[in-house]
Amino acid sequence: MTTTTTRRSRASDINWMRDGACLDRADLPWIADAEQTTTWDRLAMSTLCQGCPVLTDCAGYATRQKVTAGFWAGQHHDADAPNLTGPGWAIDPLPGLGGLGGLGGAA
Repeated sequence: MTTTTTRRSRASDINWMRDGACLDRADLPWIADAEQTTTWDRLAMSTLCQGCPVLTDCAGYATRQKVTAGFWAGQHHDADAPNLTGPGWAIDPLPGLGGLGGLGGAA
């Protein structure tokens, strides 16, 4: 007895992307190396991902494809990147305040 498995086409594997909240935000560095993004970029991308209708599809795709670069499903997928999930928002200077801002930045 021969068993066959149905294999979805590559196009159908990415059809969900057309509904991604990121499509209209080409101004954000989705494919930049993690260390080349700012705290504000990461916060904007994470926030956008949280409300995305295809967040689960995006996370599944990144896992299945073993993605090792770019920002997918609310986080960077760069194996060599430093941990960027820490309290950067609390210590980075706020733009437009001449280096002031943040809660615990260096003096």
